[in-house]
Amino acid sequence: MSPKFTFKRRKKIRKKRLATRHNRIMTLANSISISRIFLAVPLVYILNIFSVETQEMAYAVWGIILLIVLTDFLDGYVARKTDEITNFGKIIDPVADKICLVVVLTFLIFEYKLPFLIFFLLLSIRDVYLIIIGVYLINVQEEVFQSNWTGKWFLGISTLMMSTFIFPAPEWVRWGLYSISLLLMAVSTWQYSNRYHRYFKELEL
Repeated sequence: MSPKFTFKRRKKIRKKRLATRHNRIMTLANSISISRIFLAVPLVYILNIFSVETQEMAYAVWGIILLIVLTDFLDGYVARKTDEITNFGKIIDPVADKICLVVVLTFLIFEYKLPFLIFFLLLSIRDVYLIIIGVYLINVQEEVFQSNWTGKWFLGISTLMMSTFIFPAPEWVRWGLYSISLLLMAVSTWQYSNRYHRYFKELEL
């Protein structure tokens, strides 16, 4: 086999791998995202105990929340470093985030009632709106957008905010972070809407 033929064959194989890379499912980064969904199971159990036994389960709750936050940053970092940013990863990452977020929100709704019920309703309206557009883009345009930076900051600050309501913290810290979370929710929603608007406007041209 000549060196020229070998080079062409390797180039063809590499091109094929690049073409299918975005459609891969079980990558290391995606596995990290999926593990975040499974972390929601012990989180539900421990929060239920924590609400009854007060501070006895504090370290376990804090450890799982910290692990969830770390996996959220780690999956994106691994995907970029290994050059394995996939369409499935763009979908499963925010889904895993929302599952964990809703678990903690449900606990806080029972504990603090109206403030977190309002937060939950606003988040639900935002996510339904984004999911409808996202599903349309995936099925009709075969396009998948990644989370924007304000969406990531919204998740991080919201996680920190909810942690201050689970554990002892000054009231001004709690409600200050609560207000910042609402602001980031509004900004990230505006940025998503603006990006989708530009995309649909380009399709019309």
